[in-house]
Amino acid sequence: MLRTHYDKLALLAVIIVLTLGVILSLFQSFETTNNDENRQLPTFLIDSYEGDTTLELFRETDLVPGDQVLFFNNISNESLSHRISKVIFNRKSRVVVTLNSQKSIQGRLLNSSSTILSESWRKIRTPLALETKEGVLNLNFKDITRIKGQQILVFSSGLGKVDPKEYSISTYQNKFVTVLDSNRSEKIRWTNNSTDANASIYDLFTPPIIYLVNGELTTSLPEIPQEVEKEEEFGLVLKSFEKDKFRLKLSSWIGQTPYFEDLLTKVSANSPKNVKNRIEVNVPYKINPNYRPGLPSFIKTTPEDEEKFLMVEYFTVVEFKDPKTGGSKPVGRALVKDYNTGNKPFEINSLMDEVFSGEYKIQLVFEIDGELPQDISLNAKDEGKKFEIGNRNYEVININEESKTIEVSKEIKGVDSVTSQTLSL
Repeated sequence: MLRTHYDKLALLAVIIVLTLGVILSLFQSFETTNNDENRQLPTFLIDSYEGDTTLELFRETDLVPGDQVLFFNNISNESLSHRISKVIFNRKSRVVVTLNSQKSIQGRLLNSSSTILSESWRKIRTPLALETKEGVLNLNFKDITRIKGQQILVFSSGLGKVDPKEYSISTYQNKFVTVLDSNRSEKIRWTNNSTDANASIYDLFTPPIIYLVNGELTTSLPEIPQEVEKEEEFGLVLKSFEKDKFRLKLSSWIGQTPYFEDLLTKVSANSPKNVKNRIEVNVPYKINPNYRPGLPSFIKTTPEDEEKFLMVEYFTVVEFKDPKTGGSKPVGRALVKDYNTGNKPFEINSLMDEVFSGEYKIQLVFEIDGELPQDISLNAKDEGKKFEIGNRNYEVININEESKTIEVSKEIKGVDSVTSQTLSL
């Protein structure tokens, strides 16, 4: 009988062996898949930035300095709490800015370098430049509640030996913040206290009332969105930054006494000629306050006179040879001190049509829609000068003669912010 059914029994044994092999293979594959699914992937990266240890989350957050990050050890169940001291946004990163009015604005950062929020980030004077669909917006930090995006975090103390493969994290904000992020916690874990001592890492608090608004949890109902007030333009424009011409020109001399032509004073109202003044060497002169036709426009004064204008410290006559014609002619040369500028004495000779004493003339124009335009005249020594236009206080911070630029700050009365701008031609 065994011989008769031998072939059938052999076929049955092969089928049983193959079936057991497939079942074992499926169990092994299921176990491998299960292990792969249970293996926790890192959710953050530890790096460094300008010498500080940093943490970068693999998701968007809206943390600010002062918020806390909890690190949970998945093996030992130990926990560490670290306080955020700085939040960094990379240049040109995309963010969502939440204003005090609860309005959210999406856009791309346009600041020239990384945006760094420190403990006093709300007092930053330079506005946050944001490129949006409606155009570029300049937002004051004092009007901002949160900035959400890909953040790099710096902590007030070192992280120690925190391995992203062994730790998971949870983040929470200071209790005065009213808006919660429903995606804030990666993992919520409650652990039993191993001792009777009150050593819990969690603070005792009164549970708030939670609302669900647009799919997100919040402790307060949103306010009606308010239109963001457009920031007033700076209001000052640099119109000119040029050398100031000296008003006197050396025209002639008698002996060792030079005669200077006053380019700002005519002999008479209908005459094209300028008044000539005899200026003695080493004698101070001031502008004649009682000038009338027929009189000099400059008169002698004393070194103690606060209104003294100039003094010729030295005068001589030399022969000048013209390289083009080969001829020669006498040229008067005077060393003049200008008391108005306080600069070093400079030369005026009879070959000069225009004289530059070292002083610059700066012309600003105030232009804001709805306001009357105004001209403001400055010179290179007006650093620190303040002037008021309406409810705006302007102050000259710096004047650069080489680049012909002027830095001015602006403060609006009743507004707790100061802006500054460098004006150029």
